[in-house]
Amino acid sequence: MRRAKIVATIGPATNTKSQIKKMIHAGMDVARVNMSHGDHEGHKQVIESIREVSKEAKKTVGILMDLQGPKIRVDQLDGTLDLKAGDMYYLGRKDNLVSVDSDKKIFSDYEYIFDDLNTGERVLFDDGKITAKCTEKKDGYLVIEVLNDGILKPRKGINLPDSKVSAAAFTKEDKKNLMFGIKNEVDYFALSFVGNAEDIKKVKFLLHKLKCSQKVVAKIERPEAIKNIDEIIKVSDAIMVARGDMGVELGNHLVPAVQKEIINKCNKVGCPVITATQMLESMMDNPSPTRAEASDVANAIWDGTDAVMLSGESAAGKYPIESIQMMSDIVLEAEKKPKERPLMRNVDLSSVSASIMVACSLIAEKIKAKRIVCVTQSGNSCLKLTRFRPTTQALGVTNSIQVARRMSLYWGVTPFLVNERNDAEDIENVVINKIKNKLGLQNGDKLVISRGDGQFFQEGKSNNIRVEIIKDTPKVRGGSDTLVTSEFSEGQINLDTFSCATCFNCVSTCPHGIWKKPIDGYGHVNINAIKAERCTFDMECVEKCPTGAIEILNK
Repeated sequence: MRRAKIVATIGPATNTKSQIKKMIHAGMDVARVNMSHGDHEGHKQVIESIREVSKEAKKTVGILMDLQGPKIRVDQLDGTLDLKAGDMYYLGRKDNLVSVDSDKKIFSDYEYIFDDLNTGERVLFDDGKITAKCTEKKDGYLVIEVLNDGILKPRKGINLPDSKVSAAAFTKEDKKNLMFGIKNEVDYFALSFVGNAEDIKKVKFLLHKLKCSQKVVAKIERPEAIKNIDEIIKVSDAIMVARGDMGVELGNHLVPAVQKEIINKCNKVGCPVITATQMLESMMDNPSPTRAEASDVANAIWDGTDAVMLSGESAAGKYPIESIQMMSDIVLEAEKKPKERPLMRNVDLSSVSASIMVACSLIAEKIKAKRIVCVTQSGNSCLKLTRFRPTTQALGVTNSIQVARRMSLYWGVTPFLVNERNDAEDIENVVINKIKNKLGLQNGDKLVISRGDGQFFQEGKSNNIRVEIIKDTPKVRGGSDTLVTSEFSEGQINLDTFSCATCFNCVSTCPHGIWKKPIDGYGHVNINAIKAERCTFDMECVEKCPTGAIEILNK
């Protein structure tokens, strides 16, 4: 099964229930709601549709609300501007350009554009398609020289790659959208144009004050953020490598190296990282991606990304469902040759929970367990498990729908919601039965079960591991119809024939011939009562029995 998660943006092409259902079935794990477009009423309908369809599809889907941030844009123009290299234009706020007697004006909606842009610094329009340079600062406005030809349309973005932008990453509009997201119980907030750790802390402090459990994703776009990446990772719940504005501000030639470095840093500390922007861009218009795009997605997986994201491809493209399915196919193929996981000596095992989860991963791998079952109340133990990149798929078992939705972003973890509220034993029993029925587990199959911490884990039951071997409970345990007993001078051997998995491990283990296969080769093993006296009580057959069907008692 696919380990890396897929974040898909909901937009005009996919904002109906029928389309969202197809997106979920195609492989969407987290739905992205972009607050740069649309209004609250439309977003509310989309969120409600995601929740409803997710419940119908019986798949837990998280929702990531992407806050717009201080996006600098060209203000409304009368039509378009045909810019030519060498042209001189006036740039500034509309109020400051009223007195300028010229038709070569470019209005901006950014209140600090005069303060932030200095002489000699570049200004980029429309995702870097048009480049200009500031040549002069006058009374509240700027004189810029256009460096290449291009058509400038209203509301296109402006980037100031050489300037220190004064605007805060978390704007007044972002706060309104955040309150709207809290009210509608989204799971993640993505903060745009982060510059330093304080930008993230401001939002986290607000969420803490409001007693909200939503997590904050830092979008890395600015050169300043890359410079401060270590401190940003420390305070963030997840990182998004937002390659669009990053490419504009840094230059596309630097993006691959920066992407690899950020993913590596996140992997080391166990911070989920999303790789985003133009991953399958050609599928906006075509039913299949270019080979370069397929390689881009695969290389992100090999770099170690936890999730990959679709933007316009799933929001407004002609082939939104196909793009999700294609991304899923590429990821599955790439994961056949996974990134080499970290050496044990390089893994941070300073916390008890981290040590427990690494042990879970190793035990599951060595005994070839079918699943790792993480019973958790906060999801933290599952997050720590992802750091070691286990080869065995994990189920994040929780009784909180909010935690289950957050875990939909975690690498290799499938959220598993149960209704039990108090007793961890009840939760385990329910989960084991559901897993057994859903996966068709057989006698002898193994599950590695871990318990994280939380209020409903009491009496020393937190932070432990056990191996559950699947076996059917006998109809009458110890009854004459299921229990075979052989007594000898030193003790007694009991065989529960109902639980016997007919694996014959006991036959191959015992050197004394106490166990024998059925004559016809079918059914459970038998006890050779004549040879029972040879038993040395080494308990090898008991340990090798995968279903616990053998019991040896010493008088």
